[in-house]
Amino acid sequence: MNEDLQSTDPPTIETPQLSMRELRQRGELPATKEGLTIELAMRAADLLASAGAGANDTVMVMRRICAAYGLQRAQLDVTSNVILASYYPGEGMPPITSMRTVSQVVPNLSKVYGVNDLVAQVTNGLSLGRAMRRFDGIRKGREPYPPWLAALAAGGVSMGVQLLYATSWIMLPLGLITGYLVNRFVYLLSRRGLPALFQQMFGGWLIVAFAAGFTWLNSHPAVNVLGYVSPTAIAVGCVFQLVVGARFVAGIQDAIDAFFVTAAARMVQVVLMTAGLVVGLVSGLDLARRLGVDVYISASVPPFGSAPGQVVGATATAVFTAMSYFANRRTLAVTAVTTALGWGAYLIALNLGWGAITANFVGPMVAAFFVTLLVRRLWQIPAFGVINAMGIPFVPGLGLYLGLIQMVGSASAPADPSTGGATLGTAAAIALAIAAGASLGVLLGRPVSEQLMLIPHSWKQRRAKRKRRKAAA
Repeated sequence: MNEDLQSTDPPTIETPQLSMRELRQRGELPATKEGLTIELAMRAADLLASAGAGANDTVMVMRRICAAYGLQRAQLDVTSNVILASYYPGEGMPPITSMRTVSQVVPNLSKVYGVNDLVAQVTNGLSLGRAMRRFDGIRKGREPYPPWLAALAAGGVSMGVQLLYATSWIMLPLGLITGYLVNRFVYLLSRRGLPALFQQMFGGWLIVAFAAGFTWLNSHPAVNVLGYVSPTAIAVGCVFQLVVGARFVAGIQDAIDAFFVTAAARMVQVVLMTAGLVVGLVSGLDLARRLGVDVYISASVPPFGSAPGQVVGATATAVFTAMSYFANRRTLAVTAVTTALGWGAYLIALNLGWGAITANFVGPMVAAFFVTLLVRRLWQIPAFGVINAMGIPFVPGLGLYLGLIQMVGSASAPADPSTGGATLGTAAAIALAIAAGASLGVLLGRPVSEQLMLIPHSWKQRRAKRKRRKAAA
């Protein structure tokens, strides 16, 4: 066992806890097989939950690990940010109970991929000692690309949003730069320990500052070498850096899976972060107006680009989102394919006259359905990461932003609270439709994928029967 737990991987600063090898050296690792199994299951659950996995997916991974090593009767649960596990060996032995707080780290989908692959090996008979050693290697492993590239990809989300609308090519690099700056600004605030509510609020102020800066440039052509830059398009692209659509979808999915405490906690987090963004945008616009700073933002919806351009923009936005979470190439490929399918379904629904809310239900549903099918074939891919990234282009960031502008007014349009309230209500309905569609797509995909997984097995059985018949003849 000691040889199996040895690891030659270099330590990394990102790892928030000691490895199991180091715990064994300190005498703090459980001494029984049951205790070691619980420890491995909880660490795997910690990695998944910290990356944004739903409670049901996290618990299922724990169950597979425990069942593989004989702990079928283990009681496992995820409540908000706490992981719980308990196992009673029987025969008067004391129960093994453990609790773990979910680590607050940057989501890393490549490590989730590694954990899924490890769980597959565990169910195929991998020894406990080797599984623990390999998990330490996954946890301390290097990312598929450098952190600066992931940070640049996060800024690329705003650039992808620009492709959705009929804007000039100069908006693409500007969207990348401003999105990158907003993302890094909020990241630095989080590193300082600032609560998420205030991170969102200060991020909203920075978005208003960008809009004001480009308004000033547009009004001073002598120093403006870029030509006309739409402050509205820049602001909308940056808003996508701060919307919390992925958490909302995860909360809805947890509620459907009957993890109500976790769902409620996610929803409260969504409300607080959205409130922070709203307060930041509204207070920033009001402060700019009081200081006499012009912020010319259109109160009307900018037109979408061509259908192919929208598909490219939506796909790029989703791929950049997954890339910012260190997704590997296979995960990026599945994200691109399913997002293109989902956005195509969205456009078809719009052309059929089904309305924006219904179209935003159909698109994520189709995408999530195909994600579930593909993941069952290549199941190491983190399905939740693909679905979260796929949902970003559908997020009503434009509706949220325009609704706030209509309520408080701008230099180009007076305040219209009734119209703004209606726009915000539509944005909220669209967000709910996105979450419901993605959840329904997963539920519809699960039984279909289970049947598809039986096809190769049935085909092999029929082929074996034919061989036996020929041999008997």
